[in-house]
Amino acid sequence: MPHAAIFLYDGCYASSACGFADLLQVANAHLRRQGHAATDLYEWDFVSFAATPTTASNGLLLQPCQPQAMRERYDLVFVPGFHYSGQSLLDEMLQRLSSALAWLTAQWQAGAWIAANCTGTFILAQTGLLDGKVATTSWWLERQFRSRFPQVDLQLHPVLTEADGLLCAGASASYLLQTIRVIERFSGAAIASQCARTTLIDVSQNSQIPYLPLLAERPHSDPLVQRAQDWLQAHIASELRISDLADTLAISERTLIRRFQNVHRLAPLAYLQDLRLEAARALLESSALTVEQIASQVGYANASSFSRLFRQRIGMTPGVYRARFQSSVPSRGRAVSE
Repeated sequence: MPHAAIFLYDGCYASSACGFADLLQVANAHLRRQGHAATDLYEWDFVSFAATPTTASNGLLLQPCQPQAMRERYDLVFVPGFHYSGQSLLDEMLQRLSSALAWLTAQWQAGAWIAANCTGTFILAQTGLLDGKVATTSWWLERQFRSRFPQVDLQLHPVLTEADGLLCAGASASYLLQTIRVIERFSGAAIASQCARTTLIDVSQNSQIPYLPLLAERPHSDPLVQRAQDWLQAHIASELRISDLADTLAISERTLIRRFQNVHRLAPLAYLQDLRLEAARALLESSALTVEQIASQVGYANASSFSRLFRQRIGMTPGVYRARFQSSVPSRGRAVSE
């Protein structure tokens, strides 16, 4: 009988903690329907180091088992994420949960799988178990994770990573895919597939690439680079050469490239390409323009070349991206060309 511990702590996401148990309950329903014995069903405990109810990030009170349950040996431990509101909170949270780290390590050493998602991956990484292993986390917390855990092989493209029984997942809602993976591990692919279908979980979403910004925010104090950025933004649809920008700024091309790369780790024209693709994403999400019209508006004369580049960088065609991410159908109807 797979026995899971769902680790509760003040500030955790109730949706992830409770949703994980809900999906195990769905798995049990399918197992019973197929005639599986009671020994095949999931059991779970909500556990905490505190004897009092835990207050989730949304204010909901969650009642854990008695603290002695923390001494039990589990087959699986789930670590939900918590609401991130700044570096100081992250430091405080990891310090406050220091007493749980030895328990998590002991569970893994005894053979338990440990699944952590979103900011919960910071808690798992704090144990040191992820050092030298592949992991993922919320894409927008990449800088914080890398600076704190340089020994971890952080990969942001996959939604899920697995290494030696340590299962990491990206931002908060990825716990759904993560739980389906857990069910597959303990109950097989057929039960996992049934759970995904009955709860409308799209297991094909195995990549974070479509969600990742092409241009990371890099605050800087270089006025020349800022002028270059502003000029590129204003001329996003123009056909231009690096010499045009250098002449406008009255500097040499070599100086421009060096200063720009020092700040953005990109050459100016590569930066412009990413600006164009980000603008294209925004238009695909919010407008009824055809792919050809969008390509033209962001500076690409050839729609086929634009589509190939878009697929290469974003991981899907413009048409597929629009179908997945457009918030609503524009009033003029929608024309999609891939």
